[in-house]
Amino acid sequence: MDITQLRYYLAVAELGSFSKAATRCHVSQPALSVQMQKLEVRIGKLLLNRNHRRIVPTEAGLILVRRAKEILAQVENAKCEIRNSGGIQAGKVSIGVLPTVAPYFLTHVLGSFIEQCPKTQVVVHENTTNQSLQLIESGKLDLGIVSLPIRDNGFETETLFSEEMLLALHPRHPLSKKRQIFTDDLRSEKFILLQEYHCLGNQVIAFSNEHDFHPRIVFECGQVATVQSLVEAGIGISLIPKMAIKPTPTIIYRQLENPRPKRAIAIVTRSKRHQKEAVQEFLKHLRLIAKTFVSV
Repeated sequence: MDITQLRYYLAVAELGSFSKAATRCHVSQPALSVQMQKLEVRIGKLLLNRNHRRIVPTEAGLILVRRAKEILAQVENAKCEIRNSGGIQAGKVSIGVLPTVAPYFLTHVLGSFIEQCPKTQVVVHENTTNQSLQLIESGKLDLGIVSLPIRDNGFETETLFSEEMLLALHPRHPLSKKRQIFTDDLRSEKFILLQEYHCLGNQVIAFSNEHDFHPRIVFECGQVATVQSLVEAGIGISLIPKMAIKPTPTIIYRQLENPRPKRAIAIVTRSKRHQKEAVQEFLKHLRLIAKTFVSV
């Protein structure tokens, strides 16, 4: 068996689907299916039970799941140790960051880190959570800064901080005159949200559903800056992360009362993967900055 087959097999076992595994592994479904058949022929055992709606490992397959994780972890560790042979100063850190976090948080992290480790190259990819997870899985990213929760197995998460989401209003909006605003006040309001592939838009919808109202969405867009521009234009209201507050007289920000919507920002890494010295140093710095960045 080869390493690629093991990676494909673990993806199928974890996701329970050839199509989802193919997407994660960036390969066509027929090609992945052929490799699974070859793996079963080479081992001489049926590894996947295909008779259910969700594909599950057989008894022999469960043994391979455990061993494959160990093998792949050792391979990644060997790669990292080799790449790390130049030490921290010669290192490279590749991170995936949410577009709703990168412009507001990373500026506090990168400047001081580069001063501390001037020869370390930091490569930042602005991705959705799912995109970052796929790239971490494939080894193209060392870590991600995402919003919890994540549902994928095989990753380790560490909460950096939580932050409140504030109601963004046009200054002439009637709610801007209220001393306290509750979720009941939002039932008939027009909402501007990020598109559904963004965690933030989904979090606003989840918060509203938990409190028995459904936001009337009049506009969806791809960037927080665009959301705030539309609020400034009086088109609707939105919930904006505290870190993205725009100091301007053309937007009023208000706290919601009991409960206040929040989001948790976390580091995500691949489980059991050896981290290069440069990555370890970056993680230490990231934790240090996060302690003083937001506390709610």
